[in-house]
Amino acid sequence: MNNDLNLLITLYDKQHDTLVRVALKVEDPYANLRFFPMEPESRARLHQLLPAHVRSCGPIVNVETLFEISETSQ
Repeated sequence: MNNDLNLLITLYDKQHDTLVRVALKVEDPYANLRFFPMEPESRARLHQLLPAHVRSCGPIVNVETLFEISETSQ
């Protein structure tokens, strides 16, 4: 296990009136994100860290901590 912070971020997609969920792995220096992910400053920082095509969806409406994100290839 590493010190990365793994988050499941839910955004509201205004254009399609739906929710979009994105898993994001953040390096540990962003400690405030770990303890206060829904504070306005934390949500603004998380929004900057999202991939560009996801940032256009809309505001972050929920942040959940994930134990781990695992990448696999088939």
